Amino acid sequence: MSIAGVFPVGRVEPSIRGREGATRKWNTPQATVGDEMGKNDRGVSWIAVATVLAAVASGGCQTGYSPCNRPEPGKVYVPPDMPRELSKVVLPPYTIEPPDILLIDAIRIVPKQPYYLRTGDVLAIEAQGQPKQLRPGDNVDIQVEGALPEAPIMGVLPVGSTGVISLGPGYGAVQVAGMTVDEARDAIEKHLKQILAEPIVSLNIVQSTLQPLTGNFPVQMGGVVSLPAPYGTVAVAGKTVEEAQQAIADHLGQFFDKLTASVVLAEFAGKQQIIGEHLVTPDGTVTLGTYGSVPVVGMTLDEARMAIENHLSQFLEDPEISVTVYAYNSKVYYVILQGAGSGDGVYRFPVTGNETVLDAISQINGLDPSSSTEIWIARPTPNSTGVQMLPVDWHGITAEGLAGTNYQILPGDRIYVANDKMLALNAAIAKFTLPFERVMGFSLLGVGTVTRFSGNVLRGGGSRFATF
Repeated sequence: MSIAGVFPVGRVEPSIRGREGATRKWNTPQATVGDEMGKNDRGVSWIAVATVLAAVASGGCQTGYSPCNRPEPGKVYVPPDMPRELSKVVLPPYTIEPPDILLIDAIRIVPKQPYYLRTGDVLAIEAQGQPKQLRPGDNVDIQVEGALPEAPIMGVLPVGSTGVISLGPGYGAVQVAGMTVDEARDAIEKHLKQILAEPIVSLNIVQSTLQPLTGNFPVQMGGVVSLPAPYGTVAVAGKTVEEAQQAIADHLGQFFDKLTASVVLAEFAGKQQIIGEHLVTPDGTVTLGTYGSVPVVGMTLDEARMAIENHLSQFLEDPEISVTVYAYNSKVYYVILQGAGSGDGVYRFPVTGNETVLDAISQINGLDPSSSTEIWIARPTPNSTGVQMLPVDWHGITAEGLAGTNYQILPGDRIYVANDKMLALNAAIAKFTLPFERVMGFSLLGVGTVTRFSGNVLRGGGSRFATF
């Protein structure tokens, strides 16, 4: 509905009172008081009528459901099997669509052989043996035959921080760090022969600072694994696991005798491209890094899992993964707050299968001050021209705990909260009268300014009470 035409507005003649008390009127047609009041009354009446018509036009009835024919509880047929708070249904198997986020975890991820190590792989290494050399901090068990009876040499002695073993008072100390057990024994015997006639020395390492090597070690930039001090680094990139094991054993052979070493692939770099969160892209695929993309749109989780496993079987030995939904972004519902003339608010939430109308309203922290308690669900139907409306008894589902209209939310539902009628009317009236208020404000400002600086004021006169 539209409003067109010109509406008369009442007119008031301004006056100026000078020093002499005379009244000067503007040079306008004379009118009686009754005429002016009549004009004003007719103008006000036209304004009132126009305001009401504008309010009706701004919130008037349209076809379909609107504020004029909104559904009301008890007046709209709702099937008795409609899912409600106390009679919820299980939603159909979830189908994947953009922009869902899938969480993929690895159960069995083994690369096809032969596999050549690369940066990012992780090796599990275990190595142990008898230390070849004595080091500061080692403890050795030493027994010397032929020592002086009053000063026997026997027991566990430490290798000092300077690499020497102190043999006790009268015997001095011997430098042994960096020597093998046999070399250290010969060095001690040679030293004692300066004091004793025929010393016989037995020497064993009982505790070494070289601990057995065990743990997971990543292949770092440069293709090397960095072992704890003092073992250094070993280049393994481009080698198979077996070749890497031999290279590590050869490297550790300088530290241990009778070495046993085991190297296995604990985690390979490609796994990081498979596990984790994956966004379903607009083309309906998930990207697995160097393993390419896999179409998953329209699939259930089981179907997506099998599709991804089948794709990965090109690169892996019998891969097994799990697929779950990390973020339900494609199945949503909306809460719409009619804005009482200030613009509607629309809120979007994911459907997880258990929400009701009350849950939905709680997501927006309750009703807005401009909202009424007139609420309904607009549910899409396969028929593009059809509509299913489910009225909600707000007082019933809140104050009375009635579950009859606390419907279960389904994907695509629009929960519409109508605005307060009085607030909407007030907003409509304010929109219509605001331009007139501004015009009148400017008019009054102009009249006041002209009145103040006209007549005697411009000629140097004015009020005798004025200060200028």
